[in-house]
Amino acid sequence: GNREVNVDMSNPVGIDHAEELRFGQSDLPNVVLTSWFYKTAEVFKHDGETENEEDGNGGAFRRGRCFTMLRHPIHRAISMFYYLKDATWEHTFSEVYKNMTIEEWAQSQYAEDNWMVRFLTNEMSGTLYDRHFELAKEVLESKCLVGIMDEFQASAERFEKYFNWKKTRFDGGPVKIEDRRVCKERVMSKPDNVHSHPTFEEGGEVWNLLLKKNEFDVQLYEHARFLYFDVQNKLVE
Repeated sequence: GNREVNVDMSNPVGIDHAEELRFGQSDLPNVVLTSWFYKTAEVFKHDGETENEEDGNGGAFRRGRCFTMLRHPIHRAISMFYYLKDATWEHTFSEVYKNMTIEEWAQSQYAEDNWMVRFLTNEMSGTLYDRHFELAKEVLESKCLVGIMDEFQASAERFEKYFNWKKTRFDGGPVKIEDRRVCKERVMSKPDNVHSHPTFEEGGEVWNLLLKKNEFDVQLYEHARFLYFDVQNKLVE
C-alpha cells in the first residue's frame, strides 16, 4: 500500500493541525491532495521567506507547487450527484440525496455553485462577481500546472516530466522506481473510484440548470484548456 503521513489535508481542521505540526517544514510529504488552496498554501509559507531559508528551528521553509487535474464542471457536477447518492462512506453524504432527481438537485441549495472559482478565490459563500472570475484565472495561470481530465494520460505525463518523478526515488515508497511504468499503466487502464451514471446532452434541461449555477466555472475551464494546450505545453518541451 501507499505510505501516508497521518494528517488530513481534506478539511480546514486537519490543515490547521498539519500547520501546528510544522508539516510544511518537514521532509515527509512528496504530494499533498487537497481542495483547500489558500489554507494549504499557508502550511508551506512563511512571511519574508526565501527558498530553503532556515526557519530558526533547524528546518527550512518549503514552498509547495500546485498541480491540478480539471474536469468539465457540468460533467463533474453530474458525476458528483450520482456518486453522493450511493457514497454512504463520504462525509458529504446525506440522506436528502437518495430520493432526489437530478433536476431537483440542480435547482436546490445542494448543487455545485462555481466550486472551482470559489476555492481559487477563497470566496466560499455569497455572490460571485466578474472580479472573482478574473482572480481565479490569475491564480490558475500563475500558481498551477494544469491537467485536463479528457487528456488524462498526456496530463499525467506532463506532471511526471515537470516534477521529474520518473527519476525521483521516493525513499520508502511502495513502488520501486523500475516498476513504476507497470503501476502507471494499471492506473490508466483501470482507474480507481469510477462510478457509472447517466449522461445528459449539452443544451438539455439538466445541462442548462447546472450551467446557470456554474457559468464562471465553465468559463474558467475553457481558460484552463487554453493554458493546457497553448501556454503550459511549452513548460516541458
